Amino acid sequence: MDLLKQKNWWIWLFILLLGNSFFGIILASMLDLYQEDAWYKKWYVWVLGVCLCFFPFIIMLTVFSVQSLSMVAKKLSVPGEEIYMSPYTWILCLIVPILGWTLLFIMVLYLNIWCLISLYRGNGEKFIK
Repeated sequence: MDLLKQKNWWIWLFILLLGNSFFGIILASMLDLYQEDAWYKKWYVWVLGVCLCFFPFIIMLTVFSVQSLSMVAKKLSVPGEEIYMSPYTWILCLIVPILGWTLLFIMVLYLNIWCLISLYRGNGEKFIK
């Protein structure tokens, strides 16, 4: 759990640059944010996604990544919780072409950068066990 210390923010920057999708997943795992009865903990959901031509699996992994990143942002007190914690915002961004997709990219970028800034400011230190 020493990775949540303020002096180790550069490691999270490295993780963010190497695997953008896995930044939120790894950080949510370290902050112990996953619920036991959620959809992503059920193995048969993932097997069904892989069996259906791999395309649903990519969508599921993307949704899981965004959901993890949103939970991390809420835990680290990133501003704008009312917007990124609402599923309607994400659905609206997916439905509206071009402008919505651009806003979706900006929202994910915003959450990634602000989570990193929160770790730099030391907001993750209070969750070290």
